[in-house]
Amino acid sequence: MTISETMADILLAMEFDRLPASAVSSARKLLLDHLCVAVVGSRTPWGRVVSSLVGQLGGVAESSVYFTRQKLPAPNAALVNGAFAHGFELDDRGGVGMHAGAVVIPAAIAMGERTGTDGRTLLAAIVSGYEVLYRLSFAMGSIGGLGHHPTGTMGPFGSTVSAGRILGLDREQLVSALGLAGNFPTGVYEFYKGTTEKRVFAGRAAEAGVWSSLLAAAGIIGARTIFEGEFGFCRSFSRNPDLPKLVEGLGQEFCINRVRVKRYPCAGSIHPYIEGALSLRRKNSMTIQQAENVSKVLIEGRRLDRRNETDIPNVTAAQYSVPYAVVVTLCHGRPTMWAFSDEGVNDPCVRRLLGRCETVGRHDYPGMGRITVCLKDGTTLTEEVIDTEKPVVDVDRQEIINKGIDVITPGIGAKGAQELVTALDNIVAKIEDATDIRKVMELVPDAVSA
Repeated sequence: MTISETMADILLAMEFDRLPASAVSSARKLLLDHLCVAVVGSRTPWGRVVSSLVGQLGGVAESSVYFTRQKLPAPNAALVNGAFAHGFELDDRGGVGMHAGAVVIPAAIAMGERTGTDGRTLLAAIVSGYEVLYRLSFAMGSIGGLGHHPTGTMGPFGSTVSAGRILGLDREQLVSALGLAGNFPTGVYEFYKGTTEKRVFAGRAAEAGVWSSLLAAAGIIGARTIFEGEFGFCRSFSRNPDLPKLVEGLGQEFCINRVRVKRYPCAGSIHPYIEGALSLRRKNSMTIQQAENVSKVLIEGRRLDRRNETDIPNVTAAQYSVPYAVVVTLCHGRPTMWAFSDEGVNDPCVRRLLGRCETVGRHDYPGMGRITVCLKDGTTLTEEVIDTEKPVVDVDRQEIINKGIDVITPGIGAKGAQELVTALDNIVAKIEDATDIRKVMELVPDAVSA
């Protein structure tokens, strides 16, 4: 059998009642986090542009644009909602550079509303999409070295699985849908210069999954050997794909439990450096006044090649810069949404320290990295960078609620954020027992307007 055929057999057997409770719990928490961060993304300039532009196209009213009463054709709704979720670097991450939630969940919800699916089928489809994307990212390795953005490039496979499961594709149709998905990759890394095209990568990947499923259901045939073929997806986009990892443990070990929920509104690989800067600041009682006495900030570590910019022209560039994240933390402590605003980017203390910052990429570094702060009086402060993030299975639901309130508050105030996140939490709690998720999604605009 081909890899797609094996994958289809396993996925079609992954019904809700066969899922471990931990995987279902993780899916619910990730769904809540997804909706909360999508609120933020929907209020960004690029979120509004995508929503307005796609909304103007009109079409059959099938699926909701989050937080509105507007309904669009399912592929278009998935595009907009995926762009919302990936709109401000707050969405979940896992595997090798993969933001699965912003791809898998919009496709599942859009197709779920189109078909009127029940909540348990929706959750099972979401779990299935995460499982495929997590494994695919490990099988492909770091395709970013070739310029391919993992979420946009591999994402269509996860959204195809989640949408296809809800559409009720049979084995042959799902194999074809996977073959079609391999023809819809999107996204390259040039956005590190501070442009905003990355904001739509996840939306395009979510849209692609809906289309792949619909096309397969209508009889379009996709390559059965899309993964292992000589000219298939894996060998076209990866230097050395590890194909057995695609189905290793699928249906038995649930990778969704290992997904990380972001704590800060920036690239996930930067978070450990923020934690290191926080620890250094706390241990040495560093204040803004002391930060002004810094003569040099040296950042060493692996994977600094695309994240070492000190020339930060805007918020987008700041969200992918290790030096920026470190110095804004040294100056002001835990980076909130303010740190990734125009005011934060142009803060005098931050600008001053950026000019004294140096990064050294060391692929032979024994640990993750190190931050060294040299003061003008000759004192040297050093902190090792370690990974302190927890997998979602170990994250309490209240932590996700708190994050949601934290990131939404700047837009609508603390009281409004508290009420909105509580309402979204109540909506997610209703998903599992819903007989038709369209009725649940009708509650989302009310949560925003309450």
